[in-house]
Amino acid sequence: MPKVSVAIQRSAKAGEPVTFERHEVEMTERASILDALFALQRGPVPDLAFRFSCRVGMCGSCAMVVNGQERLTCSTLIKSVGYDLKIEPLRNLPVVRDLAVDLKPFFGAYQRTMPYFVPRPDLDKNDFYRIPHASKEGKALNNQPQCIDCGACYSSCTLVTLNPRYVGPMALNRALSLVTDPRDGRRSERLKLVTQEDGAFRCHTLGNCRDVCPRGISPTHSIERLKRLGVWSMLKAVFGR
Repeated sequence: MPKVSVAIQRSAKAGEPVTFERHEVEMTERASILDALFALQRGPVPDLAFRFSCRVGMCGSCAMVVNGQERLTCSTLIKSVGYDLKIEPLRNLPVVRDLAVDLKPFFGAYQRTMPYFVPRPDLDKNDFYRIPHASKEGKALNNQPQCIDCGACYSSCTLVTLNPRYVGPMALNRALSLVTDPRDGRRSERLKLVTQEDGAFRCHTLGNCRDVCPRGISPTHSIERLKRLGVWSMLKAVFGR
């Protein structure tokens, strides 16, 4: 079995620099990065803290920075990255301990964008609002896969680093799915909210969020659409149409 060299970030006391510990473990050919963390926890680092849940790439809990890039550690094979690993917690979030971060700022930014569905008051409560999959409405709603809230895009976003008030890629991607939903009754209010100073127009379109998303989502694309919708809404308000 191949030997894997793993450098893991450990918690530091207040005011002290971050430290890394390096260990070697033997792993099978099909082992994931999360498997390597379990091997460390069972062996030389029994007090290592990290977060995980489903282990099949669906919950997003085990997202970390591996060799400088955000990844889901449960679904990333070691051999696809290399046998010399450097594992750090997600960026732009407070570290609770070792590789586990506090997600409150991430979900706090999400809540600021009104991320819940509010039905139009004129919808028939006794019938379904049907949206054919091939229709324009259906295509607008299903243009990207479902987000799993892993935080990888938030961690990779340099705008969040520079301005913690920026709501971030995940929140704006969710906002677009609601803004384009014909059943939503708060479209104008929501669009105004996400195109303010700390919303879509803050994005510099670097594409980091798109590059690290484990689901293949492009929040960059969603944010660009929000910008266009925001400009169109402003023009209609000015010209009264």
